[in-house]
Amino acid sequence: MATLSSHAHARVGLLGNPSDLYGGKGLGFAVAELRATVTLADAPAIALPNELLAAGWTQWRRTLAQHGIDAAARPFVASCASDIPFQAGLSGSSALLVAALRAWSRWHGLPLTPSRIAELAWRAENETLGIRAGALDRLVQAHGGLLAMDFAQPFAEGAVQRLDPALLPPLLLAWHGVPSQSSGDVHAPVWARFQAGDRAVRATMHDLAHNAERGREALLAGDRAGFLACVDRNLDLRAQVFTIAPADRELAQLGRGLGAAAKLPGSGGAVLFACRDEAQRDAVEAACRKHHHSTLRPTVAPPTPRLCAVFLAAGFATRLYPLTLHRAKPLLEVGGQPLLTRILRQVEAAGGVERGVVVSNGRFHADFAAWAQRCGARLPLQVVDDGATSNETRLGAVRDLALALGKQPATDAPDGYLVLACDNLFEFDLGRLVARFGATGDGQLVVREVPQPVPPGKYSEVQLDGDKVARFREKPPDPQGNLSAIAVYLLPRALPELVRAYLDGGGNPDAPGHLLAWLSTRMRLAATRLDGRWLDIGSADDLAAANRLDLPPV
Repeated sequence: MATLSSHAHARVGLLGNPSDLYGGKGLGFAVAELRATVTLADAPAIALPNELLAAGWTQWRRTLAQHGIDAAARPFVASCASDIPFQAGLSGSSALLVAALRAWSRWHGLPLTPSRIAELAWRAENETLGIRAGALDRLVQAHGGLLAMDFAQPFAEGAVQRLDPALLPPLLLAWHGVPSQSSGDVHAPVWARFQAGDRAVRATMHDLAHNAERGREALLAGDRAGFLACVDRNLDLRAQVFTIAPADRELAQLGRGLGAAAKLPGSGGAVLFACRDEAQRDAVEAACRKHHHSTLRPTVAPPTPRLCAVFLAAGFATRLYPLTLHRAKPLLEVGGQPLLTRILRQVEAAGGVERGVVVSNGRFHADFAAWAQRCGARLPLQVVDDGATSNETRLGAVRDLALALGKQPATDAPDGYLVLACDNLFEFDLGRLVARFGATGDGQLVVREVPQPVPPGKYSEVQLDGDKVARFREKPPDPQGNLSAIAVYLLPRALPELVRAYLDGGGNPDAPGHLLAWLSTRMRLAATRLDGRWLDIGSADDLAAANRLDLPPV
C-alpha cells in the first residue's frame, strides 16, 4: 500500500498582523518545533477526516479539473496529526490545510508554487468555509523560513521576500492554556467596520503596515532596539481596534514588566516575547514557568526549497543495440509508458520542483521534443540539444549537466538541482530527498546495497558515518563496502560554478560518479537508502524483464 506524508509548521506573526487581511504588510516565520502532518494512503474510496480538509479538497479538486486530472483516479484515505497547541493563535488549522495541499500535490503529481498552495489554503477557509482570514499564516506556512510580505496582492510574484533568520533577536513563545476565539470570529466585526470605511480601523491598519516596514528595516540594519520597539508597538496598535483578552494581556505584561517586547503572534492564546539578549529571555521564561505557562524558544523552520530537475538523456545506449539505433533508451516503453515519463511523474510528485531541463543528443532531439509535447508534463520543461550525433562524439554526462545548468536564468537561481540519469528504472519517494534537503541544505544521494562480493571497478562506493557521506569513490579497484549511489542526486545551488570548476580542472566529463567523488570533498553530502525496486535496463533481456513486472500506470 502506497503512503506519503507532508507537513506544515505553526507560524508566528512577527509584525504587521493583522493587517494582512486589510492589504497591509507583515513579517512572520514558521516555527520548526511545532507542526501538523497529513498522511495519505491508498484506499478504495476518498476519505477525509474532518470538515477542514474537506474544504481544502474542494479547492484541490477544482485545481485538478483545471489541469485535466481525474480526482477520483487515485483514491486515498487521509489522516492528520498535530502538536500545535489548540486555539493558541499559532495557526494550527491552516497548517493542516497547507500540509494536506502539499500531500495532494505530490499524490497527484501536480507541482504548485508555495504561493499557489497558500492561496488555495486561504480560499478553502475564506470561500468554502466562510471564515474571514488573512494571507500571512498561509504564506509563511507554505514558503517556510522568515518572510517579509506585502499583502496588496499577497499571492502575486514578488509579494514575498525571504530574510535571514540570524537577524532575529532571542525570542520566546508562551501560551496560557485559555482557548482564544477563532480568528474568523475575531476578525468579522473589525472587517465589517473596515468595509464600512471606519476611519479608526483603516488608520490602524495603515499604521500596522508601516510599523512592519520599519521593523524590517531595523532587522536588516541590525538595530535590535528599534526592532523591539516595533514589536511592542504592534500590540499597542492592535489594541486600538481589537479587544485583547485578559489572559493575553496579563501574559504580555508579565514579559513587558521584565523589559521584553511583547505581541500576539496570532489572534490570541499565545504571546511572543522579543528580548534584547539571552539573559533577558532566561528571566522571562522563568517568570512564565513560575506562573505555569507553557514556553518554547522557537527556531525558524527552513524554507521550502525551489528546485530545478535536470534529466540526463543524451546517451546512445550502445549495449541495447539494435533497439536503440532508432529510439533513445529513455523513450523505450516500460509497462506501457516511456521510461522518461515514469521518471518525470516521480519528479512531479516529489514537491518543490518548479521546472525541468531534458538534455538530449542531436540524433534524437526531435523525438524528445515531440515527447515533451505529448507527455502531459505538469511542470515547465525545456529540451536541450547537446549536438552529439554518435557515441564517439558524445559530450559526456557531466558536460551535459553543465549545458543544462547554463540554461538556467542567473537572476532566478533555484535552491537546488535534482539531477537524474534517465536510463534506469527506480521506485523511490523523491519527496524524502526534498524534505531532507530543505531541512539541512546538504546535498542528497540515494544509495543501494549491491550483491557481495562486490566486483572491483564496477560500482561507485559510498561509505557513511550515520547518514553522512564519509567517503565517495567511483568504481574503486579495491571495494571496501557494498553501498553504491544510484544516478539520482539533489545538490545545492552552488552546483553550476562547482561543475565549471571541476571541468576546468580536468575532471572526467563522462561518469557523474567522478564528479560526486570530487564534490564529496567540497560539500556536505548525506545519503538515503533505496527502499524500492531499481533496475538497470542495460540489455534487451533487462527490458523484457522490466515489462514483465506489475508496474502501476502513470
